[in-house]
Amino acid sequence: MIGPMQAIVDAHAHRYPAEVLADPAGWAGARGESYWQSLTGSGSLQGWADERTMRNDMDAARIAHTVIQGWYWQHQETCDEMNAAAARWARETPDRFTVLASVQPAAGEAAVEGVKRALDEGCRGVGELHPWVQGWSLTCEAWREIATLCEERGLPVCFHATETVGRAYPGKVATPLQDYVDFAHAFPKLNIVLAHWGGGLPFFHLARGSGGVPKNLYYDTAASPLLYKPDIWQAVAETAGGDRILFGSDYPLRLSRKKGLGESLRDLVTEAEVNLPPDAASAVLAENARRIYRIF
Repeated sequence: MIGPMQAIVDAHAHRYPAEVLADPAGWAGARGESYWQSLTGSGSLQGWADERTMRNDMDAARIAHTVIQGWYWQHQETCDEMNAAAARWARETPDRFTVLASVQPAAGEAAVEGVKRALDEGCRGVGELHPWVQGWSLTCEAWREIATLCEERGLPVCFHATETVGRAYPGKVATPLQDYVDFAHAFPKLNIVLAHWGGGLPFFHLARGSGGVPKNLYYDTAASPLLYKPDIWQAVAETAGGDRILFGSDYPLRLSRKKGLGESLRDLVTEAEVNLPPDAASAVLAENARRIYRIF
């Protein structure tokens, strides 16, 4: 178990500007972000937290630093708007927040320029991406240019990865895992994080004749209680290795319908500590994220 004084890094959380929190559906509708809007309605698991609430919840869960992921917006204009806000947060509180850039590669050159601008302004990678929601291919020219840029700068990318079995739920869209493997082979020097335990990909580390899972693929644990039983922590540490796993919460997603955001976050930390092998805990809960996202 990780020591009580050791800082934890949350490698996968989300944060939204005040105008989004004031009217999420209206804000999304005005920008044509229909997919994200569909996830904010009545009964949704999406929670909301302003900066003070977020920091208080992180403090109570012993999380010292948080990686703010972007989102897979449908329009590059939305990405640019959110990247500007993210860069501002990173400048204001660099000791607490690392931010990633959102991008819509289907926008072509505008997407490439948007990412360059976001990285120059302080974003430390690109993600969270979802090609099958955004409508672009991992082989498209704009995305290859963005991936090359990140590879050259030593910055990571993060993809949403969907489990291929299990229950249906709002917003569930398949992500062909082989496409991620092929992409990782094509960019061997690029660190690639697959969210949500990689959609089950870690278990293919045991597959025979698969050619192996590329060494530059990593897995974060975002939304774990909604997707997997607690046994997942030990199982993936044993199959893929503790050096491949990054603790992530998906805050402020509601990990429990019965508990508040802060209590659910503390429960997730406890679940990780109890179920991780002792020799993997420090790496999973802090060290891997610090290395991949260059948090110093």
